[in-house]
Amino acid sequence: MNCLEINTLKDWFEQVVNNQRPVVVSFFADWCAPCRKLNPQLIQEAEKNTEKWQLVLVNVNNEELYDVVHQYVKAQVPSVCLFNMGTQTDLMTGYSERKIKSFFEKIRS
Repeated sequence: MNCLEINTLKDWFEQVVNNQRPVVVSFFADWCAPCRKLNPQLIQEAEKNTEKWQLVLVNVNNEELYDVVHQYVKAQVPSVCLFNMGTQTDLMTGYSERKIKSFFEKIRS
């Protein structure tokens, strides 16, 4: 499986910061309707691209990851970040089919 929900700072560093592969991180909330639409699409895309990048899900209500969430989620959920070698290289906030299509095109290339 190419998707992992992380819940600890240790996992954040292992799976995102120190990962040699590109990582897409979806910051979501259980109560967020757009998040419930977006995450299944991200999971499906991740399964098609297991050799290119990994998907990590981070619940914004996770207290242990409070500092991480506040560093990367500036305005709203869903917020999806692309990381390369631990550095954020792209960001998508909100949900629309146009944004999703554009973001998928970026991570496929």
